[in-house]
Amino acid sequence: MINVLYIGDISARPGREMTLSVLPELRKKHHVDLVIAGIENLAHGKGATVDTVREIMAGGVDFMTGGNHIWRRPDFEELLGGDFPVIRSINYPPDVPGRGFQVIDLGKKGKVLIALVQGRTGINDPVTHDMLRPLDSMLSDQDVDGLSAVIIEIHAEATSEKIATGLYLDGRVSAVVGTHTHVPTADERILPKGTGFITDIGMVGTMNSSLWVKAEIVQQQIKYPYAPAYEVEEKGKRRFDAVLLEIDGPRSCTRITRVNKVA
Repeated sequence: MINVLYIGDISARPGREMTLSVLPELRKKHHVDLVIAGIENLAHGKGATVDTVREIMAGGVDFMTGGNHIWRRPDFEELLGGDFPVIRSINYPPDVPGRGFQVIDLGKKGKVLIALVQGRTGINDPVTHDMLRPLDSMLSDQDVDGLSAVIIEIHAEATSEKIATGLYLDGRVSAVVGTHTHVPTADERILPKGTGFITDIGMVGTMNSSLWVKAEIVQQQIKYPYAPAYEVEEKGKRRFDAVLLEIDGPRSCTRITRVNKVA
């Protein structure tokens, strides 16, 4: 059995601080073996830097995924092309820096494959493949039976893409989790063939914001064509959204539980 805590998009300084404040207790309470987090908005809501990645790793995050905003800072080349435990979406062109999946070794707990795939609907990004063929190819190339767990993150806008992909992978991987919209869904479940699933984990950051942005800026953007640049909402309560995955094999999850905290 492997216990995985999968954290939604950590957004800017409020998200980093909230993560660091709650993560130690969660790791201890739930006997967490592996912590995975989305970091595309880690540094002031735009991309991630080496310093911000090191900050959350020092606080207990083991592995990270970068969605379509990971490219917004020049550090992406060092983060994705170096030794940092960070992956980008698997369906980018082959000449894009980084890798779309990674197998990590948990020692006595075995090896875990983590992959990230990006949706197409509503995301203006140069992915070159659909979501399914790259995952099929990856799974066919791996010794899945020799792994302790296989976890797929779907970074997508459309709920239909996430649900369809989750059902497509049911019984082939341990868990499929959705990200990108920053709004946690209440549909966590074990799919018919044993795979854990949730449409969207949510986010970590300021609660009364528009996905980490000051609400008045987005309100102006809705009303007028000349909205100011985005600014991080620093004030007010903060939220922490994650899921706990209890995984008992590369194609099976025994339990998926939402973790939603406000402080």
